[in-house]
Amino acid sequence: MSEEDKPTDWFESLYRDASDEGEGVPWTNMATHPSFAAWLETNSLQGSEKEALVVGCGMGDDAIELESWGYQVTAFDVAESAIDHCKRRFPDSTVDFQTADLFDENKQWRHRFDFVLEIYTIQALLPKYAETLIPKIADFVAPGGRLLVVTVTGDKPRSFEDGPPWILTPDHVTEFESLGLEIVDRMVREAASKANNDVWVTTFERPA
Repeated sequence: MSEEDKPTDWFESLYRDASDEGEGVPWTNMATHPSFAAWLETNSLQGSEKEALVVGCGMGDDAIELESWGYQVTAFDVAESAIDHCKRRFPDSTVDFQTADLFDENKQWRHRFDFVLEIYTIQALLPKYAETLIPKIADFVAPGGRLLVVTVTGDKPRSFEDGPPWILTPDHVTEFESLGLEIVDRMVREAASKANNDVWVTTFERPA
């Protein structure tokens, strides 16, 4: 990746300037993400002796939620300052908060996790990177494991001027199927912003 092409650099300055209450990070909830919380109302998780991964963990609340379900949780963010926030907020947690870049290979995580959570990470980056990031996220899911993907989805073609976040198309979401995963459930919720689009909460599973 060239010096001019550093699509994730801006996250570090964002979290470095944020308060421990999340001020300055526009997407932070300081609680379990509402779409993940809604999914949990109808889906039971059994995390004992299982591993979970949170992609782009931000301030860490979703990782803590998964920890409460019994998972051994790894949560990563490209911004070192975000991970610093997580460790300050949850000093007694057993979550393995790590600084890592989704663009790296991360071979140690290949087909490792029983549950993978991805919320808005793909669409926080320029549209041209979706084809790179989707296979990397799919690759984290173990045989028999599940992937939960939360996206703002619409049919309109994406352009640079529309983001961030950049709306994903249905084709982007179903691309996970071409990577060995099967759609087992989808919940559609109304988007809080971005008129005429929906939030898709899609559950995938890798066959055992």
